[in-house]
Amino acid sequence: MKKQTLTPDFETTTENEMALSSLEKIEDGVISKYKLRLSFKEEASPKPYTIIWDEDLVDILGFWSSLSSFQRNVSPDWWMRKATSCLASGTPHITLFNKSDKNRISVTLSDPLTPTTIMAGIVEETGRVRIKIELFSNLCAKMKDYEVIIRIDRREIAVEDAVSDAKKWWDELGFKGAHVPEHATLPMYSCWYSFHQRTIADEIVAECERAKALGMDTVIVDDGWQTDDNSRGYAFCGDWKIATAKIPDMKDFVDRVHALGMKFMVWFSVPFVGISSENFERFKGKYLCTSKGSKACVLDPRFKEVREFLVDIYASYVKEYGWDGLKLDFIDSFRLTEESSTDYDSMDFVGLEEAVDALMSEVYEALTKINPEILIEFRQSYIGPVVGKYGNMFRVGDCPGDALTNKTHSLDLRISSGNTAVHSDMLVFNENDTLEGVAYQLYAIMFCVPQISVLLDKITEEQRALLTYFLSFWREHRKTLLDGKLSLSGYDVGYTMAQSTRDGECVAVLYHNVAYSAQKDTTTYLFNSSGYDGVVVELEADAECEIYDILGNKYTTKHLCAGIHKIPAKNCEMIKLG
Repeated sequence: MKKQTLTPDFETTTENEMALSSLEKIEDGVISKYKLRLSFKEEASPKPYTIIWDEDLVDILGFWSSLSSFQRNVSPDWWMRKATSCLASGTPHITLFNKSDKNRISVTLSDPLTPTTIMAGIVEETGRVRIKIELFSNLCAKMKDYEVIIRIDRREIAVEDAVSDAKKWWDELGFKGAHVPEHATLPMYSCWYSFHQRTIADEIVAECERAKALGMDTVIVDDGWQTDDNSRGYAFCGDWKIATAKIPDMKDFVDRVHALGMKFMVWFSVPFVGISSENFERFKGKYLCTSKGSKACVLDPRFKEVREFLVDIYASYVKEYGWDGLKLDFIDSFRLTEESSTDYDSMDFVGLEEAVDALMSEVYEALTKINPEILIEFRQSYIGPVVGKYGNMFRVGDCPGDALTNKTHSLDLRISSGNTAVHSDMLVFNENDTLEGVAYQLYAIMFCVPQISVLLDKITEEQRALLTYFLSFWREHRKTLLDGKLSLSGYDVGYTMAQSTRDGECVAVLYHNVAYSAQKDTTTYLFNSSGYDGVVVELEADAECEIYDILGNKYTTKHLCAGIHKIPAKNCEMIKLG
């Protein structure tokens, strides 16, 4: 193991023999930037290269990364909290924050393509926080030189501002997000949880009629359209032929949905070629690995034939049937392994990350030539700044019926995704659930684009009324919810409050039993999703107060003077102040 001190503060460790390794400070102040340059004696696949330094453990409570979920404590250095990233998974960024939801130290790397892990942990012997950056944390292609900028932000600003500023920096470095069509910001109906692989055209059209009446403008036809097999798994992916027993006439299916005034999206598992598909033998020698448990292999996009095959399928279907968008799944399965081909002479890319970037860029270019307003969805964990160049929708990863995860992950995505439209995981709820149980799920996704995936003819009339009210309110205040200034509280527990403010209007949701400070000269819609009756509100000025029940019916109006009040809004009711 080779060790080196590059500055008085930074140490490195690596098993690589470097011809040159240098770290230069290129910007100083509360935001510092360091440029790391590595040169190898000969072209090789680099082994992990680690940069380590310590910070004083002062006013640091928690750890945030784009995929940290509920693990927000700063753990000891022998079990460091980690943020792993590569082109198609996560982001190379961490934020250490305090109890006031303020940034203490944020670390961001300029390179979001190369597999990287950023870690933080408390050193027991010194009471300091050790930060460790491991470059090349997964198998990488051969290289001779490498360069990256390390950005360290010590400003005492809100965590959401530190995170969004890191995204703005990536934008400046050439990773600005793709154009976001209007329909990417409107509620959608997904067929996945409600239908799974039972993709019957007539049944889906009937469901679309119900969805459109409730306020949904796009349907996503998920896995099942391409196979008669309904046993799950991906053994039959890769041929992408329409299952005519389910969809006798795809053009007629699309036309019927369009006639309702809805857009039509279709799912693809991008890398998978199933062992039962006709194309399985065709691509032997051009697979990265076997996807365990899925009965499929993962295509290797370093081969031009692979990329052309995928681009041609997507473009031809969009052009022939008038599909309005694609849900492109599992691109985080592109990983180099010991199984991966080393037939470099037959490839036009040696580096996998560059090949995936080329594939998705080629897909985006081909589809936008056909339809400039094409909708392209990716889901966690493929949500970073590179993926944002060719995806205009980022969806929360699968969490059916899980309001807590949907809330936490959607807010994580909102502060880290720039202009990309953030979508909830598809809501599914039981027809025997209480209105409050359904409301918790709806309020959890208030600040992203709702996706719904429940059989709408099976829910109760009251549940339907609640869903109608929520979607109507959401659509009316969409600009505030999606384009307003988002402020969050309670980072250490997955958010206790969220609010978005724009042009004198604010929408806020209390997720815990906490007091709320209303903004002056602002009309505020405050939802009580705390599980408790009564909301404590502090007013800077006199205000009119209206209380609405869980279905949106106003039942109380009163004048409140400046000061602190406990407003008798029950659980899951709304307060309007202004």
